[in-house]
Amino acid sequence: MITCNGSGNLDAVVLGVDHRLRALSRLTDAEGALVRAYTEKNPAAFKGGAIHVLHSVVDDAVKVYFLVGIEEDSPERGTFREFMYARKIMAAAMDEGVSELAVYIDTLNMDVETLIDGLLYDNYAFNRYKTKVDSKVLKNINLITSSLKSKDFNTLCYVYSSIYECIYLARDLVNMPPNEMTPRKFVDTATSLCKGDAIFVEVLNKWNLEKRNMGGIVSVGKGSMNQPQLLSVAYTGDPESRDVVAVVGKGITYDSGGLSLKSCTGMEYMKSDMAGAAAALGVIRALMLLKYPVNVLAVIPLAENIPSGMSYHVDDIITMFDGTTVEVKNTDAEGRLVLADAVAYAQSKGARKVIDLATLTGACVTALGTVRSGMIGNDQEWMNRFFTAAERMHEKVWQLPADEEYERQLKSETADLKNVGGSDGGAITAGLFIKHFIKENTSWIHLDIAGTAFCEKKDENGYYGATGVGIKTILALLRGDK
Repeated sequence: MITCNGSGNLDAVVLGVDHRLRALSRLTDAEGALVRAYTEKNPAAFKGGAIHVLHSVVDDAVKVYFLVGIEEDSPERGTFREFMYARKIMAAAMDEGVSELAVYIDTLNMDVETLIDGLLYDNYAFNRYKTKVDSKVLKNINLITSSLKSKDFNTLCYVYSSIYECIYLARDLVNMPPNEMTPRKFVDTATSLCKGDAIFVEVLNKWNLEKRNMGGIVSVGKGSMNQPQLLSVAYTGDPESRDVVAVVGKGITYDSGGLSLKSCTGMEYMKSDMAGAAAALGVIRALMLLKYPVNVLAVIPLAENIPSGMSYHVDDIITMFDGTTVEVKNTDAEGRLVLADAVAYAQSKGARKVIDLATLTGACVTALGTVRSGMIGNDQEWMNRFFTAAERMHEKVWQLPADEEYERQLKSETADLKNVGGSDGGAITAGLFIKHFIKENTSWIHLDIAGTAFCEKKDENGYYGATGVGIKTILALLRGDK
């Protein structure tokens, strides 16, 4: 995926250019003359963020030069804007159909981590179900530099290669169709990937869930012939410590809304309702590769929410794992029910810090669009650290309020809680429903990734499909916790 100062193909080259044309020292005289002639006719190539593609034949070889302007409008290093510049470079390379890309990073005046992050973000495609594949994914990115120590540079490339291997895994899981990615199929995939001395896998089937009174997961999955599951994967990177961070991911492998049936258009892309589960698995898989000295428990509730004669109903009252009773007022508010059982179970296993990820509410998309994930929690210092990590890893989040007045909207006349708080503040009340199942001594962060987990339309760089959002930020936070 990435090589450092390798001797690979140099037929596709990325160069930063300004009026001084210092980058030409990297090229042969003949190549330098071509680039100089092109920029004399096209001075706009020097403008910061501009990408010009130059084709040429040099020594009987067809070559492509991606000239990246580094003057004037250059952003601060490491910012989201610079990340988007790096993504533009990769999008241009994929559009050209090159298989290898040599990047002279010393010429680009960019933060190296941000450059690698942006290049790898777009170098992905989901073609599993195409009979004729014309993949534009690059086989290799050769990063060339003389200003970084080889050991540090190789380590950096390994870290990002490992992280993106796991992001691509999460994207594959979310992009798979719901007739293939059932709760059991997810469990089978996870158990095949999560093996090792530092890993312990537990799977609870429907009978086990009923025995443990996990009414949320059992009720949501009742309508489907594909029975619900609860998967937990424990990674022990620091056996001497008893500190455990839980990563809980919503795993609704398909959400029709149940008896509170969605519209036809509302059901589209509901295969992505298990993006939180895929991210949680991606975090564990990355920890296995990176071997961080932390203890992390992924808890993943899995179910299909579809209608049948066995489905749970509006006005049902169900009993959750921690004994709380919940009045169901909308069967399409199912994610919070499975998450409530899962976060309670994670705490029963010793977790005192919990992060949950869920494509939870359309209300969050209404509030924040597809730009930022919503965040609610009970530990401001930890949320501040998460926000900082998210900014650094180019995954935007925004903290939502958690006032007591919102919690009152969840009060039920016939049970401890109801599963919806009304039409107002839906993203907030959904998060605060989960808060009810968090113990007082547990630090908790809830991420609503409904708007950021899946690109339903191609974005400005042509990217479409699952994003794997959340994995980078959680890994950064865990790295800071070691």
